[in-house]
Amino acid sequence: MRFTTGDLTPRWRRTVENLERFLYYPERIPGDAPLPYWARGAQEIWVTTEDGVKVHGLWWDEPAGAPVVLFFHGNAQDVFQWSPVHDELAPLECRMLLMDYPGYGKSEGEPSEKALYSDGRAALQWLRDNGVDDGDIVVFGKSLGGAVACGVCPGLTLRGLVLESTFTSLLAVSKDLFPFMQGELPSEDVYHSAARIKDIHCPVLVVHGDADALIPVSEGLELFEAANEPKELVIVRGAGHNDVSLVGGEAYAAHIRQWLDTTG
Repeated sequence: MRFTTGDLTPRWRRTVENLERFLYYPERIPGDAPLPYWARGAQEIWVTTEDGVKVHGLWWDEPAGAPVVLFFHGNAQDVFQWSPVHDELAPLECRMLLMDYPGYGKSEGEPSEKALYSDGRAALQWLRDNGVDDGDIVVFGKSLGGAVACGVCPGLTLRGLVLESTFTSLLAVSKDLFPFMQGELPSEDVYHSAARIKDIHCPVLVVHGDADALIPVSEGLELFEAANEPKELVIVRGAGHNDVSLVGGEAYAAHIRQWLDTTG
């Protein structure tokens, strides 16, 4: 979480700066870079956050009239590199909006907890402005993207929420993620998904690999326990943090499709 007020102690100011330095790994894309061939069928879109920051995303508008997957990716790379997720989730037969974060890809601004939540809300509003009802939106968050999803979904009547390889709070996983920052850990409230998910009342699907060495499967189990009904849990045996869909194979998307059909 980025603080701009001057009342932070030097220690906490250093903690915030270090977290942002080591949590976010944005990759930039030149503004005139064309779509890569593997992002075929997408169109580039821009949303403007409540802070006036322009954020870049990719929009697949087929199949026409189908539900929409709003996908929030992890803490590294950009939407061009993440675009193969559209093919991975093709069995869902959904449209998709894949969003970057401030400071990532072609997007303006700098990443922070506040900025990522603002980005998520702007993406939801873009879908509404383009004729998509909340009840036709499935928010899908991968890793850090799951924390973003939990930050923007409370109070909304969505088709569903998918959390893959996501943590309960940044504090809960800081000792493993930032072993060099002992004594400078984040506050409990930073990306506190386990608390925020209690205010989400739509179908929830939690997906996690049981061999995840970055975000332990226990984090996914705790998120699942904190979620409201209706909810479903999928543990992918032998999957780590970044290969859940690969290890899961065809059954991965098939299970998500089956869950999606039940939410209808």
